[in-house]
Amino acid sequence: MSMEVIDIDGLKRLSGNDSGFVSEILKLYTERTAKDLFELNTARNLGDWNGVRFVVHRMRSAAVPLGLKELVVLLRKVENQLREEDIEGARPHLDEISSIASHALEDAQLKLASV
Repeated sequence: MSMEVIDIDGLKRLSGNDSGFVSEILKLYTERTAKDLFELNTARNLGDWNGVRFVVHRMRSAAVPLGLKELVVLLRKVENQLREEDIEGARPHLDEISSIASHALEDAQLKLASV
């Protein structure tokens, strides 16, 4: 698995090179992703698969503008599997989602410090 990083150039293009906007998006992403990772693991441990699907959907929406393509594809796959009640199919992907999202969170924090 390649370790993805946030597409800061894409985010700058999206914002018209507005560094304040980029900083705000990165700040919101770091705050939300930290909470999402906690909620994802909590719902998973409780067997709350509707809760997992809700968090996965929210994470996908946040990852799109940051260019996290591999994460977006994986989140969409898991969301669809859970919608179809294929828990066993979705379960093995949750660790990978957590890993990629944690790496993206670290990258966002680093980029936020340098914007």
